[in-house]
Amino acid sequence: MEENKREFEWIDEWAKMTGERARIDAKANKTSIVYRSENGWVREHYDGTIETINSEENGGGKVREKERITRIMSLLQRIWEQQTDVRFNQLISNLQLMYSAQNEGYGQRMMKEKGPLGNEIKSFYLDFFYLEDDKWEEFLQKIVENQDV
Repeated sequence: MEENKREFEWIDEWAKMTGERARIDAKANKTSIVYRSENGWVREHYDGTIETINSEENGGGKVREKERITRIMSLLQRIWEQQTDVRFNQLISNLQLMYSAQNEGYGQRMMKEKGPLGNEIKSFYLDFFYLEDDKWEEFLQKIVENQDV
């Protein structure tokens, strides 16, 4: 038993590093992380504040409302119908670029690539993994309202 404990001891350290990486990403992206603590489920915000999110209705975790899917998809449809020559992924990419530009470069990740001559080229890509749906919905709603004018 003692040998097995030492053999898999690295998992504890790996799990701790994963949590720290999530914390760093949350700070960089001005979002939060959710995890189970001794006091139940909590949300740790990028500024270090911790909020308990336990509730009896959802068994301890915060459940996103299902109706948001229909609202967001309806907004996307209204926007896309005004740009029928654009492919769906082009639409999403363009909207993400707009959101990023209007929100201090949100989601931009800098990268370096090797060019065709072996030279280093600086570039970026967008990562919207941590963007909460309510912020995206609000952004899309403003676009739709401006289209209707």
